[in-house]
Amino acid sequence: MKKTNSFIAVIAILIASCTQGELLIDGRADYQIVIPDRADSIETAAAQQLQHYLFEMSRANLPIVTEGEYNGENAIYIGRTGFAKALDFDFGPLEEDGFAYLPRGNNFVIAGGYGKGILYGVYELLESIGFRKYTSASMHIPKGNSITLPGNDTVIVPVVTHRTTNYRDTREPGYADWHKLSSRDNWGLFVHTFFNLVPPDRYMETHPEFYALRNGERLPTQLCLSNPDVADTLISNLRKKIEERPHMEYWSVSQEDNHMSCLCDNCVGLDIKYGGDSNRHSGSMIYFVNKVAREFPDKMISTLAYWYTREAPDNIKPEPNVNIMLCNIESLRHKPVFETDPAFSNDLKNWGRLADDILIWDYNIQFSNLVSPFPNLHTIQPNIEFFTDNNVNAFFMQGNAQVGGEMAELRAYLISRLLWNPDADAGAIIDDFVNGYYGVAGPYIRRYIDNMQQALLESDHHLSIFGSPEEARETYLSAGMMEEYNGLFDQAEKAVRKDPELLRRVQIARLPLMHARIQISRTEIDTPRSMFRYDKGGRVVADPEIKTILHQFVELSNEQGVTLLRERSITPDEYLESHNRIFSKLDEMDEAVSSGKKIIPITHPSSQYRPLEALTDGVFGSYEAWRDVRYDNWVGYEGEHMEFIVDLGEVMPVGSVNMDFFDSKDTWYTMFLPEYVSYSTSLDGQTYSDAVKVANPADPNEPYENITENKVYVQSFEADMKNTRARYIKVHAASILQCPLWHVRAGYPATIFSDEIVVK
Repeated sequence: MKKTNSFIAVIAILIASCTQGELLIDGRADYQIVIPDRADSIETAAAQQLQHYLFEMSRANLPIVTEGEYNGENAIYIGRTGFAKALDFDFGPLEEDGFAYLPRGNNFVIAGGYGKGILYGVYELLESIGFRKYTSASMHIPKGNSITLPGNDTVIVPVVTHRTTNYRDTREPGYADWHKLSSRDNWGLFVHTFFNLVPPDRYMETHPEFYALRNGERLPTQLCLSNPDVADTLISNLRKKIEERPHMEYWSVSQEDNHMSCLCDNCVGLDIKYGGDSNRHSGSMIYFVNKVAREFPDKMISTLAYWYTREAPDNIKPEPNVNIMLCNIESLRHKPVFETDPAFSNDLKNWGRLADDILIWDYNIQFSNLVSPFPNLHTIQPNIEFFTDNNVNAFFMQGNAQVGGEMAELRAYLISRLLWNPDADAGAIIDDFVNGYYGVAGPYIRRYIDNMQQALLESDHHLSIFGSPEEARETYLSAGMMEEYNGLFDQAEKAVRKDPELLRRVQIARLPLMHARIQISRTEIDTPRSMFRYDKGGRVVADPEIKTILHQFVELSNEQGVTLLRERSITPDEYLESHNRIFSKLDEMDEAVSSGKKIIPITHPSSQYRPLEALTDGVFGSYEAWRDVRYDNWVGYEGEHMEFIVDLGEVMPVGSVNMDFFDSKDTWYTMFLPEYVSYSTSLDGQTYSDAVKVANPADPNEPYENITENKVYVQSFEADMKNTRARYIKVHAASILQCPLWHVRAGYPATIFSDEIVVK
């Protein structure tokens, strides 16, 4: 493991009996902050920040003077002053972000690299005194009027030169600087840029050959990388963008966020020639990106090693000005990646032998459930250490870019500190945060974190970034463990009940448990934690306690500013709306005659979803569950029409028939509304009436109508049967069978879902 230079020990705050407004530094009260005569903006900001925070601590205002003005004996020199330059010290190894503390007699020098190193040195000094910035809005300022400066030369240069993550707090400049995070200010384009540079709405109609050939069709899923005209067009368009912002260093030329690459003979030939295999698409990708990079030798051209391009090629090396963004989206998260994903570990080593510039895109997020428990904190440090051991010095640690989310404040704090110093004590960082941010409730929240981690590891549950609390309902989110976690939060809330701000923080930290409780409740009937119960008449009703938890969860989520519960969709209000649909449907079932009736299959649902009998069990599904639909109350047909007969048991008047289907307007998933649903009736089960057909109001073959908005919703297919007398009702829901050409999974089986047939 490569080591950073030793970090300074925590400096004790010596509370002395000085008068208010006086600050003793190493026992002296006449220190000044000295900056160069021509201080740059970073040197000036560093001096001002040191002055500001020392004033907040002691109420003493240390003067800031230029070196030409200074005539004292005790100084804290900031930046490249003449005094600092005269020292026998080599500033070169500080590089961009490193810094040094150089005590010389009664003087103290904070030197820094050519980037923000001086500012980082000031913040590290303040941290050692006891200052903490837990969030962008939460600062701990120690109180005292005496400090001791480091007595020995200390040099700190980070191993990781590019340190980024994307939590809400880390996007605030003050927080990012305090925690020494890098910016993307030198990126002109950042990932998934093929269509930014060669947009289908501009070229597809006139140049379909620019795009991927799949199953004999040209589709706007990826670019055709073997077509020289594509390279020429992209280079021309990229040059125009660079001319508009010539100061930007990094420009991404990278695949769209799908796996639908071009399979034309020439692209396959490039994969075989350079990748060593027709399925190793990094061959054609690096061939193409190298061609672009040679046109811009003074820029860094970044591309993705992601999904179908993750495996390193055999017979081609990236140009020196090509940056490889290596992504491990497939890796499981219950243990470090080198334990759960040997294939990725091997890919990392192979890319390390080929590329001079690698950025790891790591994932610390559960995309399908942004607020649910995701107990992977124990894997973050060993993953970073593993990457840096393999010559990685740049990171993007993807978190929840939305407002809020599971332990978002702690995750931002922990990741930021580990990126700066991968050898730091992760456990101590967590302790520091929970005790500082949650006060006396901190120990309970720490036990919650530890107990969930232990339950996860003991159960050998495989933690996925696309997982759900429903998957963990018998492991780390079992009924017994949930009771234990909630007991700890009860104690945490009780401990801070008299402090409104700390109580609010604890309640927000509890949101994941509330979300997990709601999600799991939909998978069970008549259990202590289920949403659905049978009343005395045998009808399914909603549990009042779950309704209360649901409203509390949504109210607190909105108060925190949570914008989405799932990647790209489902606001807290939509989450409530989805469940209110369930409750209103249950209330309407008094009029239904279909509950509990026999279903006679004509075609059969896919085995990973609910059985056909679920269509008359009186239980409705939540349409926000589109990524975890196999755990909810939806019956799904994949690549097949839905056909069945309901036997009402006796002849009766039928006024209406309805089935709700849900649709996800999201290009990743294969869920579509049926083209139409038809209902026909029979008295004897042999002869059926003409079908009453209810059409889909949207055209599934119209791409922009379907993909311009990430929307999840339910569509009712209700037919007025005009009180026809019948015993049997035949249903045909016509699937489109295959995803349409515009879809990223064109040609894959399309799926239709319904939760209940309601006959009145």
